[in-house]
Amino acid sequence: MSQDNQQLKLLQRALEREKAARKAAEKILEEKSRELYTTSQQLQNLLDEKSNQLQGVFENIIDAYVVMDLQGNVLKFNEAATKLFGYNIEEEQVNVVDLIYKEDYEYAMSSFFQLYTNGFFKDYEARAYTKSKAVKWVHINASIIYDKQKKPIAAQGIVRDITEDKRLKKQFEDQKKQLSIIINNSPIGISLSKTEDKGLLLINQSLSNMLGYTREEFNKMQVQDITHPEDEEVSRNYREQLFNGDIDRFNLEKRYIKKDGSILWAKTNVIAVRNASGDIDYQVATIEDVSKEYHAKQKLIESENRLFTLIQNLDSGVLLEDENRSIVLTNTKFCELFKIPLKPEELIGQDCSNAAQQSKGLFKNPEQFVQRINDVLKSKDTVLADELIMCDGKILERDFIPIIENNKYRGHLWSYTDVTLKRTYSKTLEAQKQKYYSIIANMDLGLIESDLDGRITMVNQSLLKMTGYNEEEILGKRGRDIFPVNSNDHKVKQIVEIRNNTETTSFELEVKRKNGEKRFWFVSGSSNLDSENNKTGSLDVVLDITDLKTLELQKEKLLQRLEKSNDELQEYAHIVSHDLKSPLRSIHALISWLKEDNKGKLDQSSLKNIDLIEGTLEKMEQLISDVLNYSSVGSEISQKKQVDLCKMVKHILGMIYVPEHITIEVKQDLPTVNGDATKLQQLFQNLLSNAIKFIDKPKGLIEIDVQEKGAFYQFSIKDNGIGIEKKFHEKIFKIFHALNKSKDSTGIGLSIVKKIVNLHEGEIWLESEPKIGTTFYFTLKK
Repeated sequence: MSQDNQQLKLLQRALEREKAARKAAEKILEEKSRELYTTSQQLQNLLDEKSNQLQGVFENIIDAYVVMDLQGNVLKFNEAATKLFGYNIEEEQVNVVDLIYKEDYEYAMSSFFQLYTNGFFKDYEARAYTKSKAVKWVHINASIIYDKQKKPIAAQGIVRDITEDKRLKKQFEDQKKQLSIIINNSPIGISLSKTEDKGLLLINQSLSNMLGYTREEFNKMQVQDITHPEDEEVSRNYREQLFNGDIDRFNLEKRYIKKDGSILWAKTNVIAVRNASGDIDYQVATIEDVSKEYHAKQKLIESENRLFTLIQNLDSGVLLEDENRSIVLTNTKFCELFKIPLKPEELIGQDCSNAAQQSKGLFKNPEQFVQRINDVLKSKDTVLADELIMCDGKILERDFIPIIENNKYRGHLWSYTDVTLKRTYSKTLEAQKQKYYSIIANMDLGLIESDLDGRITMVNQSLLKMTGYNEEEILGKRGRDIFPVNSNDHKVKQIVEIRNNTETTSFELEVKRKNGEKRFWFVSGSSNLDSENNKTGSLDVVLDITDLKTLELQKEKLLQRLEKSNDELQEYAHIVSHDLKSPLRSIHALISWLKEDNKGKLDQSSLKNIDLIEGTLEKMEQLISDVLNYSSVGSEISQKKQVDLCKMVKHILGMIYVPEHITIEVKQDLPTVNGDATKLQQLFQNLLSNAIKFIDKPKGLIEIDVQEKGAFYQFSIKDNGIGIEKKFHEKIFKIFHALNKSKDSTGIGLSIVKKIVNLHEGEIWLESEPKIGTTFYFTLKK
């Protein structure tokens, strides 16, 4: 009971202490509240005092004036500030944080810290939000407001709206950039200089590229330094007129000397920009490279000269007359044909009005010659290939071409060509044509000529024998109407489409003879063109391939039977493999039981014989497995895909057993090939296992490498094993041929390797030297 009283007293004393502490805290809080109220009143009085003092000033300035307490609460806006930000601080509370643009917040806080620390900041530029969340650019100068005891109580600032200034500045910068881009990317060289003798204010890249000089090199030169000496006098005269005020611009075509010593032909345009006094402030020069145009003009002149030379040496006589029949141009051949004893240039300007009368004696029918010329000149129409026969037996072709310029007759051109040999050749050609027609008519190949409508216009005798028809039954008919087989309909349409594009075609058709017998034709043909390359129809050569087709069908049947036999043989191999392995496993099990049952009873000779039996059984089982694998490789690749050989070889090396004394190196990254992943793995695994098996050195080394060989990759697997004599290089790829008669070798592994390589369209071979090592090479298509 006394203990309870003691605890009660302790609790009462604790309660009294708590009441005393609470009273003390309330007293402190009351004093702080009174002090805060006093300070607030002082601040308000001071602000009212300052506001009254500055009221007349800040109410009338065009910039916004803002007063805030040190917590950022806005105490005063002038009319400009209210208009700028859109807030009425008489009705709503505003904190400057509400005005700060979110991306400028960090900058605003650092500026406020500067304001509080230094008492002011100047030239603050940032974005601000208005009440409507519009974004304005503002410029602010701000300072701290202190009370009479120099204690900071508020801040004030003048805020200027610089949004439009920013926009104009950006627009100016953009225009400046655009102008700079235009100048720098202009294909025309541009320079801006203060005067002729002083350095350049600007040159663009095109001008630098044109002449090969840098801006620094241009600044050290005068224009006459790069002007070709032959053009300097004319250029200097223009410059003097420009500086004397006689002209404000000039342009001329002149040559410049490039840095590499070569010549640039350029069209130069110089403009002087003058001040109010008429003096040149600066001058702008544009230089356009016209070297190509100049050289083209020179080539045109050369071409005209060559054309004149060509006309003079033409094998046709040419006479060009103006509208008054005065000679403008003629050539040597014309003088020769008409037996004129003058040079062509001596005839220029002479009147040809009576030339026909003077020359008519050269022709077999002189009056007709004269009359024809008069008729042609009267009609003024183009005439081609008029034939004229001369007294000496020559045959001439005459062309008349009127020259019309702007719908006005300006003269005409006569052309006379000796076609005597051509006419003789035509007759010979016609005889040859008849000769070849006779050959075609009797050859073993059928020949069909058709018009644009597909109607047959000519066949030879062999075609008639092939079809059983006579000529009257075929000519004028369409081939598809005479030899109809329904299976050809789609093919015939395709052939017609190809022929419309004037392409050569070769195709097979199944046709019917007149007696209904079905035959197979191989047809090769093309569009028939005339001398002017216009399509006139088609020409087809026909070979009867019925016997060949029959053999092909028989071959297909044999291949199908062979494929079926291979499938059956492979199935048989699986069955035989299973049936053979089953008794082997039984024998193996019996031997194991025999050993177990007679453990300790059998002598060493009996145990050795049992081991030999077990080894023989294992080798026989391996031989059966290898035979099955060999037959399973198949005659084709079941599924081709992209195989990463680099990953595949790493997988193989992690899977097979590699003794510690043997190192396998991959000389470079192996490629990705298109093939059967399973068979390619079997290929590399067999070769690597083979190399490991026959290494007899204390330190074995196997190297895998690859080289590109056109459309193939050539791989090599090199080892430093026992090697193989050259006489066995071909035999080792044959089935059941093993050089080493170990129990692990069945002689089938390399046969499988060769079969896989062949399936991938590659080859395999080896290079080897006994006791040194062996390198197997094989190729795989990319």
